[in-house]
Amino acid sequence: MRPNLVVPAVATALALASNVVAATSGSAAFVPAYLAPITAEAARNWRPDERVRSGIDDMRAAIDANASPRTQAAMDAVRLAELGHTLELRVAAMIACCTKDGVASRHLHMLLVEMADGIALMQRAAHADARRMGLLKVVQALNLYGTMFAHPGWRALDETLEVSAR
Repeated sequence: MRPNLVVPAVATALALASNVVAATSGSAAFVPAYLAPITAEAARNWRPDERVRSGIDDMRAAIDANASPRTQAAMDAVRLAELGHTLELRVAAMIACCTKDGVASRHLHMLLVEMADGIALMQRAAHADARRMGLLKVVQALNLYGTMFAHPGWRALDETLEVSAR
């Protein structure tokens, strides 16, 4: 180990050791409230408005019609880009709905940004596998939406899409 790295390494080790000792000593450690996980049951209380439900249903229907597991391996770049364009319009409209300042709105916005990242891959990635990975990213974000929000009649999409053309 280089001499100039010894001091930071020792300082880090001492800091970690002191944290372990403090945590295992008889006193209760302070845990900030914002680190508490939100349970799936608490998340299910989030109810999206009609515009969001309609947009999510449209996205699900577009993916279901164009990218079933049977046709996924055969999807070419043009079809993925077209599907991406359709999904992009829906996501943009739903992002405009995220104007409230609340936990549910922030989580919805986070999921929509994940979908937008996947859509960008679907439309612009140079490699076909990366384009299909973008579609899988959108599918996974939609399925996560279904676990976090109370959406009447929601059915998860199949995540067993074949990503590689091999």
